[in-house]
Amino acid sequence: MGGAQALLHDLALGLAGRGHRVTLFAASGSRFEEAIEGKLAKQLSVVEVPVEPGELSPADFQSRAAGEAGLEQAFFRQGELFLQTFLDINKADHPFDIAHAHAFDWPAFALSPLSAVPAVHTVHLPSLDRHINAILRATYEKTGSSRAVTVSKACAETYAAGFHFDRVIYNGIDAASIPAGTGDEGFLVFAGRMSPEKGPDLAIEIARRAGKKLVMAGGIYDRGFFEEKIAPALKEDTDLIYRGVLGRDELYRLMGRAEGLLFSSRWAEPFGLVLVESLAAGTPVIAWRRGAVPEIVTDRKTGFLLPFMDLDGAAHAVRRLGEIDRTECRRQVKARFSLDRMVDEYVGYYYDVIARCQAL
Repeated sequence: MGGAQALLHDLALGLAGRGHRVTLFAASGSRFEEAIEGKLAKQLSVVEVPVEPGELSPADFQSRAAGEAGLEQAFFRQGELFLQTFLDINKADHPFDIAHAHAFDWPAFALSPLSAVPAVHTVHLPSLDRHINAILRATYEKTGSSRAVTVSKACAETYAAGFHFDRVIYNGIDAASIPAGTGDEGFLVFAGRMSPEKGPDLAIEIARRAGKKLVMAGGIYDRGFFEEKIAPALKEDTDLIYRGVLGRDELYRLMGRAEGLLFSSRWAEPFGLVLVESLAAGTPVIAWRRGAVPEIVTDRKTGFLLPFMDLDGAAHAVRRLGEIDRTECRRQVKARFSLDRMVDEYVGYYYDVIARCQAL
């Protein structure tokens, strides 16, 4: 579905590859990109949580709430599913040492302090929900620990008034699995869900002002937004191509062929895995100087950072993409955002939490 799912997929594989036994609890139909064979198959398993399509409400960043009845049903179903999952974790035949939750859902935070198995969280989103904030604050005040990490300093700062994260652990990727591209096909790329907060319509306008072809990839998250803002542009502009949802290998090849990536989010991104993926492909980024972006993109070395909504400035930066050394883009990802580094940091965190729990 997106960056958090891709990260969880890679983290599970990385942990299993180091000899840890990993059980991944995920929605019905979830699977790994490739068949798991040999020794790794003994280290890694998937337990499907019985979620039906449309049963739960996806995160709504634009406050376009669904009908009250649908929200109420999803609210209670969400609690039921997380309760079942934590009970399954607690009664497993082979006891777990730790549970690691990546969900941004109130029951994951509310129920985890009551789990018999030590539970930690990775918070992938900024401070958006006052109810979740209250649960995290209560956990911090009652236990002395948030039992949570987040993915950037910028994301941590949005919660600073209520509680402190145990650590910031940057997301990591396997850069070796991403082919370096030459970017010599002269087009720009946008990769992200088709929704207002990701700003695909802004990317279209930047490309138009720069006189460049734009290829877009990502699922339709907000159908109304897509039909109103994106579909008409696709009909009018022959230099605009929408590829839909792409597998990671295909997306990485597309990135490598592009001259640059437009990262035009309307919201302050808590991380932005697509930034790291693009840089790993050697493709520089044009983005707003906000959220976690400055922690990932080095201005004028791996891309260009502009003031928020400076569309003319972004279009001008497109003309300067040739100044960026694509090998430096890839080098920085390997040095700062490797999958091995991320797995190391999470393993260290797991052992720290387990030791603290044993000392109580």
